[in-house]
Amino acid sequence: MRFYILFTLSLLVGMMPSQAQQRTVDEVKKSIDDLTASLKTYQSALSKIKPALAEESTKSRAETWWVAGRTAFGIYEKHRVNQSVGNTVNIAEMGHSLIESYNYCTQALMLDTIKETNKDGSFKTDKRTGKQKFKTKFSKDIKNRLLELMIDFGASGGDLYKVKDYKGAFQAWEIYYTIATSHYAKEKHKIEADSVIGLMRFYQGLAAHQLNKHEIAHNLFNEARQRGYKKKIVFDNDLNALKQLNDTISMVKTAKEAFSLYGRQDIRYMRILINDCIARKNYKEAEVMLDQAVMQDSTNANYFDLRGNIVELQSGYQEARPYYQHAVEINEESAQSQFDLGRCYYMEALAYTKDNSKLSEKKLLKAVRPVYEKALLHLEKAYSLNSQNNDARIILMDIYYKLGEGEKLDKLEHQQ
Repeated sequence: MRFYILFTLSLLVGMMPSQAQQRTVDEVKKSIDDLTASLKTYQSALSKIKPALAEESTKSRAETWWVAGRTAFGIYEKHRVNQSVGNTVNIAEMGHSLIESYNYCTQALMLDTIKETNKDGSFKTDKRTGKQKFKTKFSKDIKNRLLELMIDFGASGGDLYKVKDYKGAFQAWEIYYTIATSHYAKEKHKIEADSVIGLMRFYQGLAAHQLNKHEIAHNLFNEARQRGYKKKIVFDNDLNALKQLNDTISMVKTAKEAFSLYGRQDIRYMRILINDCIARKNYKEAEVMLDQAVMQDSTNANYFDLRGNIVELQSGYQEARPYYQHAVEINEESAQSQFDLGRCYYMEALAYTKDNSKLSEKKLLKAVRPVYEKALLHLEKAYSLNSQNNDARIILMDIYYKLGEGEKLDKLEHQQ
């Protein structure tokens, strides 16, 4: 008798955690169904139900996860209402509650399969396929809810990105994409246009780039273009990611595509293509490319500057200088052209100094001063247009030193 009582008690004790967690699920479900439920009610309910997501008997039930998902949705929606009326909200909690709700819902969908039975208790089978038949209890509601909130995931990604929560933004945009391209979205005819999905993939690529996941970023930028979102900014960010990866082959491929669309707006694409030709020592191909570009736009100083670069590599700076001079005449605000022209004069002065090393320092300086002054005219202009050009800064410091321009030298030295 004593053994029986102990055995019964042990069974009751074993059942207590399971029953308690199920009661918790029921209580949470009741509290979130209350139309007067506040943000604090939802927050408290989510904390309350989390142990049920870990307890063996309740974590295997789809309802547990669906209730948790609805609770997290509630937190998001309360934040969204507050935001819509101009109240300050916790953007991180708002966004992550939406992401959390999605994760709970996907777990519920995986568990929401009930085997259909006949009257005698045996399992039903599909007569056509011979496979076991299943039915679902919550899946329809879950899928409809996710579809309703699809746009919210896209917006939440933007909110999280603004507060520099790049990981959260990446997750939110990935969920948006998953829903937008899902079978149930197709069934409900709620498919987003390819260009919209492309835009979201671009945003997600930006988040990946911020997380230093450059290969993932490149793949996302590439997909964005394939889906029709081909803004210039997509190419520029893709090239930045590829530069981090040191993937010159993909950079050239991307630059070719960008040049065909935005070549006149940005010389960067042409530079990448020309540099590729130079690396392969295929100067003829580079010249043909530039000739074609000049035919389309003969007033683009950058094309003549690049042509000067190619001539300089093959024949030296003296042969290249007329091209740099012409580029400056077309556009005196071209930092690169001003630098290249000034650099040519600087190299001329260095060459004269080397060839006339037997002259006295005084005579040598007198001879090269006019050339250095010509160099300064263009190098100072180049540096004023682009203070990030460290080569221009170094050359300027050398010229100032040689010409005894101590005040200018000190000023330049203390700029960085």
